[in-house]
Amino acid sequence: MASTTAVWGIDVGQCALKAVKLRPGAEGQVELAAFDLIEHAKILSQPDADRDELIAQSLKKFAERNPIQGDRFVIGVPGQQTFARFCKMPPLDLKKDAKKIPELVMYEATQQIPFDINDVVWDYQVFTTEGNPDIEVGIFAIRKDLIRKHLGFFSAVGIAPTAVQAIPAALYNFAKFDVLQPDAGGAIVLVDVGAQNTDLIIVEPNSAWTRNIPIGGNSFTEALVRQFKVSFGKAEQLKRTAATHQYARQIFQAMRPVFAELVAEIQRSLGFYSSTHREVELRTVLALGSAFHLPGLQKYLENNLQLAGGVQK
Repeated sequence: MASTTAVWGIDVGQCALKAVKLRPGAEGQVELAAFDLIEHAKILSQPDADRDELIAQSLKKFAERNPIQGDRFVIGVPGQQTFARFCKMPPLDLKKDAKKIPELVMYEATQQIPFDINDVVWDYQVFTTEGNPDIEVGIFAIRKDLIRKHLGFFSAVGIAPTAVQAIPAALYNFAKFDVLQPDAGGAIVLVDVGAQNTDLIIVEPNSAWTRNIPIGGNSFTEALVRQFKVSFGKAEQLKRTAATHQYARQIFQAMRPVFAELVAEIQRSLGFYSSTHREVELRTVLALGSAFHLPGLQKYLENNLQLAGGVQK
């Protein structure tokens, strides 16, 4: 990255556009130059929302109020729009057989990716551990039509992204390079609760695993819609003000089944991972996403998972 170049990272979420601007700092460090948060006029998944128009409005607002000339852009795509699969390779000598890996991965990709290989953009990452002969490969893909749609929103405001990255992969990089202590052993669990889905990412020093859970912040809102027979917008407001609302007890009682369902799915995922990675100790959960503003969700997760490092926001 050139010393004068700043890079924006942009995540167009269901509730808001989130952007952060980074640039090279002193002594090889990276410094935060700016950030922005633009809430959509409506949640994109709200029944009466015009998703494309709302994204266009938020991006237009971002481009109008931020100096972006000459900057580069990396955009994130949500986990539920991407495909990720982790598989073990046949035993290989990496020094002698490294050239065989692309061919083996291509075979796995054509078997695992549930779309025609020509209709997706895909790549892979090889994970190895010193002294361990096992080779694990992560295969990642997204449909080309979804990429074109994402790029079209940005093109409309004069932004040509340099790269597109799956958000679970970005979170993995964050945890591996900024959080995980390489000599500490064990693994970190990231729980990123979005509006529609929850991304679960397990980060080891030399490996990764991810799963998308179809429960998110909207699930809490929809529980309130059913319980109180109100509109989605009104239920969303009840959720956001639950802690101070005069009917707080009834609101939390209505959302309690969603708390339980989300935690049960996380427990099920961690149980599966532990059964296939018996040597790995799951130590700490990092809780991400605005759903963790709900009082009690972090504590509920901590009490039920009971990991040594607890749950941290």
